[in-house]
Amino acid sequence: MRAISMSSYVLITHTPWMEAPRVRHQIARLIAGAGHRSYFFERASYPWQAAGAPAEEVEPGITVVRSKRLLHHQVRVVPPLDWANSAIVLSEISTRMRELSIDPESTVINFAHDYHFLRRIFPGNRIVTVYHDDIEAQAKFPWFGHVTRSIRRTCRMSDEVLALSTPLVERLRAWCEPKLFLPWAIRTYSEPTGDPAQRHLLLYWGFIDVSMDTERVRAVCEHLARTRPSWRVMLVGPSQSAARRAATLANLEGIGNLDVLDQHPLSALPMDRVAAAFIPYRRKSDTDATELPNKSLQLLSYGVPILKSGMPAMIRRPFIVALDEGIGIEESIAACVQNFRAWQPAIRTFLEENSPAARLRALGIEPLT
Repeated sequence: MRAISMSSYVLITHTPWMEAPRVRHQIARLIAGAGHRSYFFERASYPWQAAGAPAEEVEPGITVVRSKRLLHHQVRVVPPLDWANSAIVLSEISTRMRELSIDPESTVINFAHDYHFLRRIFPGNRIVTVYHDDIEAQAKFPWFGHVTRSIRRTCRMSDEVLALSTPLVERLRAWCEPKLFLPWAIRTYSEPTGDPAQRHLLLYWGFIDVSMDTERVRAVCEHLARTRPSWRVMLVGPSQSAARRAATLANLEGIGNLDVLDQHPLSALPMDRVAAAFIPYRRKSDTDATELPNKSLQLLSYGVPILKSGMPAMIRRPFIVALDEGIGIEESIAACVQNFRAWQPAIRTFLEENSPAARLRALGIEPLT
């Protein structure tokens, strides 16, 4: 068998490492778990901001790297502003590469839709760009065309482009040949125990923020209060800001069977009481394109089915029940309870098909033997 030597991977992101884990964090951990090293360039700060230590090993095999940028992508609406920002970013990345003695031939995994200039410091490197569904939703001034311009140029400079949903694959096909790259199960399946009829909890686990359909949450809570008084709904997670959290929760005041918790890992929650994972999203551009929410595989690993709204592009499986496609609340909840045991083999198979090994192959990464 051919020996595989440890390699370095440079991850370019617009995401703080300490943010709730997203695909880019999980790719860093996937690489480290395969025996390689990741340099995670987190969201760059501005020149006038304190950025902390230039680099910090946060987990075995993962080093977070801090750098600077000049302007936020939402305001780089004309080419001269884009050029000025790129000059700062290129200088910062080059400096960190030298300071940390990062292999100059490292593969680059780029999550920044607007870093079309990376070829200037990685001229012969393999660059894989990963696009997520909210790239354009983050831009406040789309009429200037700068978001589309950046996406087009970044696609064209990349050796490979991966997209986290089929709608996004179609969106990017005008400029490249993107491949679908879905999230994967970071936790192996464990078969749930006990009587499913004794599970009386619907669990929302994710950002408590503007994407949540609070009207649907309230409707479900009110239905449970009338028909299943022993049942409760639990919302668990962080928010992008205290103001957004307050605004979201203000729409849910006065609900007696609703519990709200800050961010907790699933392992710290009463998963043996969960009848279904509850993902009530509003209809909006980024979630409309979502094919497989990152959180869904983690929830499924506990054997719980998913009760969702919004996300019309979400992958179709019997254990994913849509609340907003002509099925009533009671029918949807009853389906989850009655089929809880029968769906377990299908949930297990689905997780096995979406395994870490499958995603390593998609990234072209070979684990150390």
